[in-house]
Amino acid sequence: MARKTHREEAGSRIRNNDDKDNIPNFGFFGKYLARYVDSCYPLSNFMEQTLVLIKPDGVQRGLIGEIVGRFERVGLKMIALKMVHPSHEDVDQHYALTEEWMKGVYEKAKAKYDAKGQAFPYSDHVAYGTEIKRGLVEFLKSAPIIAMVLEGEQAVTLVRKLVGATEPAGAAPGTIRGDLSLDTYALSNTQSRPIRNLIHASGTVEEAQKEIPVWFTDTELHKYEHVNDRVQYDPEWFLS
Repeated sequence: MARKTHREEAGSRIRNNDDKDNIPNFGFFGKYLARYVDSCYPLSNFMEQTLVLIKPDGVQRGLIGEIVGRFERVGLKMIALKMVHPSHEDVDQHYALTEEWMKGVYEKAKAKYDAKGQAFPYSDHVAYGTEIKRGLVEFLKSAPIIAMVLEGEQAVTLVRKLVGATEPAGAAPGTIRGDLSLDTYALSNTQSRPIRNLIHASGTVEEAQKEIPVWFTDTELHKYEHVNDRVQYDPEWFLS
């Protein structure tokens, strides 16, 4: 005997007037409920776009497929992707030398030195931030990179989690940097170069909104149906 669908089972319960408390979990009741919830909390409220750059070290080590695969396997949707040899203007615009950014890179790097009882070789965040930006601009424009835009639920936070800590040697196993790189602040500062950590990923939604237009025009951001648009995000997908 064929198994009843959720819709048939719900109809049977209604006719028999039993298990009333569970009716909303079945069939068309479930679908109406899903539609109602979706109208109150539209999916667009949860979806984000984020920029990812695979830096020259990631490209030249042949890690493009491995890195892209990490993002796709978790369910993120690729809406833009290209290889580009950046100009000085592109990279200079990308790394905006703001007070917040300079303090952020300074504090992260200095904390590593402090933890080892070592003296940090820069006097303040302005000196360090200016030097880091100079190095990053030279590094990123030195060779082709991969630029991409990923879309998904809380994409910015999710990508940062997958990428791992800025310093690869301190990044957790299972993250992209933790698994695929081993560079340290100490070695990179000694060699007067940027840390080789494979990837740049937007730190906040606001940062992503500023960075994406540096690398992509609106016409390069594609809209299309992805399997996860249904399997992960369609509230009715698993309701018969």
